[in-house]
Amino acid sequence: MAGFARAGQDGARATAGYFSKAGREEKSIVKASFFTGVTGGVLWYVLIYYWAAIDFSSEQIGLMGGIGSAVSVITYLFGGYLADSIGRKKLLLVGLGSTISGLLLFLTEKNLAVFTVGYALTSLGGSLQWPSLETLLVAKTKPVDMKFLYGVQGFVNQIGLTIATFLGFVGPPIIEDLLGSETLTGFKLVFLATTICAFVPIIYVLGVKETERKPKSLRTHFNKRTRRILFMYSFQNALIGFGAALVIPWLPVIFNRSLGASDMWVGMIITLSNAVIAVGWFVVPKFAEFRGSVTLIAVCQIASVVPLILLPYSPALIVVAVLYTIRSFLMLVPQPVLNAYVMNITVEEIRASFLSLTQLAWQAAFAGAYVIAGYLWANDYTKPEPFYYAGAFYVAASLIFFAYFRKIKESHELGPAIA
Repeated sequence: MAGFARAGQDGARATAGYFSKAGREEKSIVKASFFTGVTGGVLWYVLIYYWAAIDFSSEQIGLMGGIGSAVSVITYLFGGYLADSIGRKKLLLVGLGSTISGLLLFLTEKNLAVFTVGYALTSLGGSLQWPSLETLLVAKTKPVDMKFLYGVQGFVNQIGLTIATFLGFVGPPIIEDLLGSETLTGFKLVFLATTICAFVPIIYVLGVKETERKPKSLRTHFNKRTRRILFMYSFQNALIGFGAALVIPWLPVIFNRSLGASDMWVGMIITLSNAVIAVGWFVVPKFAEFRGSVTLIAVCQIASVVPLILLPYSPALIVVAVLYTIRSFLMLVPQPVLNAYVMNITVEEIRASFLSLTQLAWQAAFAGAYVIAGYLWANDYTKPEPFYYAGAFYVAASLIFFAYFRKIKESHELGPAIA
């Protein structure tokens, strides 16, 4: 135990030390990540809770989520290619603009069609932003230091997400009490503030320089090795996406409708989890150096299934909070290590395309499962079965990931080239 504590302290020092020496552009991208965390937190956690609060059925929520996710699938088909071809910075700015447009639609009155379009626009924006930002960031550091830069970026992004989700859950009822207004008014103010925050990353991104590259065919970089890696990573990613859609976006509603959590409790449970994840992202990159990236990722993801399937049986809300926090920590904290690993097993020229294609697999499975989940829950959020289904998909994905990728070395372990 003492060894893990020392490793955690060393990890925090190493990550902080790296960032203190980082250049202006790295820090600008990291600062932009704080505000993308704000928008991401509201769209991932608060939005579905808002939809349930204004009496959309689980089937309608599943339909809106499924259509929005389907838009992401289509976007990932060409988003990464465009980022690699015309520039990550340009596409990142387009994605930020699309997200802002979608958020503005959530300020209107309840309307299934309008909200579906709004979610489609925010999904489009997120699908353009993510591969562009991740690959723009990675160009600013050496492969061996990549996990530390991702650790800082993940930490800052998670802080923004944590603040946004807490205020998104507890803000509306507080506004209702203070102003004597409807809860709907509080949610609209949350989305207004989120829209304002969505403009800020544009300022930071405009100050980042991207090396101009001559347009050339990317097909030559997708050699046999890369195609195998792409297929296997996409396959296990699809399994995780399918399992996630069955339960994860529904958890705030489950906490409220099934486990009796008030708005304040929901906010506290999500906030505690996100805060712990933020700290973990700052610490965990160092662990990969003596545990191995693939082993660390697989073990953590499989272990996360246990607290997940115990959630519906929780006897008290404090137990819910502890289990959910443990699950989130184990599943999500290795993410900076995973991001760095994926970047290090692909060549620079196709990194955005690779990320987009693998995320396309996750998003396609997520979109289909999101619609299925709406009918699976059928407005009864007390069912334990979806938790078991999700856990089974997570375990299968993690075993496949470990079995195949434990043999795939990162670029700095192989030498100057990985092709």
